[in-house]
Amino acid sequence: MAKHILLFLIFLPMLSFSQNERLKILRAIIVSDSIQVERLSVVNVTAETFTITDDLGQFSIFAKEDDVLIISGVAFDSKEIILKNSDFKEMIFKIHVNIKVNQLDEVKIAPFKLSGDLVYDAKRIKLKPAFKVELPKLDVSKLEITGVSVRTVNMFEPKKMNGVDFIKVGGMVADLFKGSSNTFKPIPEKIITYEEFVTQTKVRFSTNFFKETLKLDEDQINLFLTYSFSNEIQAKKLLDPSNGLAFMEFMIAKSEEFHKKN
Repeated sequence: MAKHILLFLIFLPMLSFSQNERLKILRAIIVSDSIQVERLSVVNVTAETFTITDDLGQFSIFAKEDDVLIISGVAFDSKEIILKNSDFKEMIFKIHVNIKVNQLDEVKIAPFKLSGDLVYDAKRIKLKPAFKVELPKLDVSKLEITGVSVRTVNMFEPKKMNGVDFIKVGGMVADLFKGSSNTFKPIPEKIITYEEFVTQTKVRFSTNFFKETLKLDEDQINLFLTYSFSNEIQAKKLLDPSNGLAFMEFMIAKSEEFHKKN
């Protein structure tokens, strides 16, 4: 009996540690006081994964307690967040970022001291041009006009109203409707290749994601990626950065199918 109790006390911390290490889905939104937040990078430094917010500033990412997130963007100051257990319990975790302010150099006006009277101070300050360009005076009477030819009037030429040739305009409109079917061709979507799918997947997800979340051995990862590649990725645009959560759910569902068949 004493041996069983001793073994239980040894494995209890290991069980609690494995539970704490399980990844969860963090659903969050990034907000700012004055401008709209969109397309910011969110990096999970601990898990070595990343995602990009959508046009509304929302994002989802796999993480766990004590993971470090770094949020960065062109117009905002970078922000570092250490996740707490309470952050995962919120329906949408809200993160506030500050606008990046570029401070201008101080402008000094010398040698005058401003009195506070704008009219008085404006009269005292004299501005000088950086350089002066002197142009020679032109004698208009000696200018020669070139490139003008005499126009022959055609009595059968259609008249114009306010400079607009309505017959010509009507012909252009008719040509639009009579144009061939090749005039308006939809731009074909780029077909995602298997190589692009494998590259994007390994960039977005770390090795820990494949091993711990998808329960895959290291030698099974490439075989699993081959099994997961399908037309559904192209149809649902799962590789789009804004569809990060949908892509993760797709990979988890495929891993369950993969384990059942193997």
